[in-house]
Amino acid sequence: MFAETRCEVRLGFEPSGAVRGGRFVLNRRRFMILSGLGLLSACGVRPGGILGPVQTWGKQGRRFGEFLRPRAVAVKAGEVYVIDTTGRLQVFGEDGVFRRSWEIPKPDNGTPTAIAFHENGRVLVPDTHNSRVLEYTPEGELLDQWGSYGNGPDQFIYPTGLAMGPGGEYFLSEYGDGAERVHVFDANRKFLRQWGSHGEDQGQFNRAMAIGINSAREIVVADTANHRVQCFSPEGPWIRTIGGPGTEPGQLKFPHDLCVGPDDCVYLAEYGAHRISRFAADGKFIQAYGNAGRQPGQFNAPRGVAVSENNRIYVADTDNHRIQAFDAGSVA
Repeated sequence: MFAETRCEVRLGFEPSGAVRGGRFVLNRRRFMILSGLGLLSACGVRPGGILGPVQTWGKQGRRFGEFLRPRAVAVKAGEVYVIDTTGRLQVFGEDGVFRRSWEIPKPDNGTPTAIAFHENGRVLVPDTHNSRVLEYTPEGELLDQWGSYGNGPDQFIYPTGLAMGPGGEYFLSEYGDGAERVHVFDANRKFLRQWGSHGEDQGQFNRAMAIGINSAREIVVADTANHRVQCFSPEGPWIRTIGGPGTEPGQLKFPHDLCVGPDDCVYLAEYGAHRISRFAADGKFIQAYGNAGRQPGQFNAPRGVAVSENNRIYVADTDNHRIQAFDAGSVA
């Protein structure tokens, strides 16, 4: 059932096992025992191609450091921000140690699906089911909220993702009744333009769930229920499509979240395929991480992904109620 598993095990005692090539190797029985005790938070070989150590933290629950289906993850200045379905935004160090927490207003309506950051240091949260954007200090003080319900040019139905442009523009993805589109606001939050409608053609969306910007100022949108990603100029014209329906490498199945890494690669959390997929900026498929399961390096309907400046990937492993982290280059 299990292949030999090479693990970097950090324990407070000397376990029994074999040392091969300078690395401690657990046999199947001891691997099963330590896994059951929750002590294998960093393991080397995992199904789905992840080779480097996998860090995991969290479990199902409502206490600090626990999650009920984490929906969004973001990383900034050495801290990891997570929102789950309780409406809590929890902040951790990159080592997974809990630091602080606050609650989003009116979480009973539904909880946000994204976290972004302003260059002025504010934490930005598209409050999806309350049709607005919340702006916080990194410590959780609510500074401002803006937006209203509707499908007018400067209104929202369900705002899902947010990315900041190089000139301070706000780019927001959105779905809802008559609102499958991308909004653009200037640095003062004045409405500038929008594009998109419901459908399957170029420039149309079926649940636009996430948005990012690369160094070429291309706008990258997760077109989730069309099982693809679309790229646009900042003014709205379509440039290219990435992916397409399917579960083979290079295809996509419900890409719920995306982020653009420092290498300009597009990283996608596919909750329908239980994996993270990585594409080059030009749309060429590079690699996939993970598969369905509960072990470190496996995923259960992941709905959030973020990449740090040093190319470390953080995943909201939603139905496993945890966060996982590993290096982007650690794949066969």
